[in-house]
Amino acid sequence: MKPTNALPLLGLLAAFAVSACTTTEYVHVAPECTIPPDPVLPNIDKGGFWDVAGDSLYRDVETYINALWAAYDERQAMLEELCDE
Repeated sequence: MKPTNALPLLGLLAAFAVSACTTTEYVHVAPECTIPPDPVLPNIDKGGFWDVAGDSLYRDVETYINALWAAYDERQAMLEELCDE
């Protein structure tokens, strides 16, 4: 056997020897089960905002706010499911 082939083989043998000595440790993880308060968003006159911002920006802001509420609802549903005892 060539010395260049022996080095990778020795490396693999050392890795297997070390991995046989390790043990698996389990850590219990529990979520914080207090449901966060509803997000507070500013109260904006939608018609006035649409007049100032224009249709495109108004739609972008509306999409962003809807995504915030969807993420909040999803997080709340996950916490209710995980913490249901």
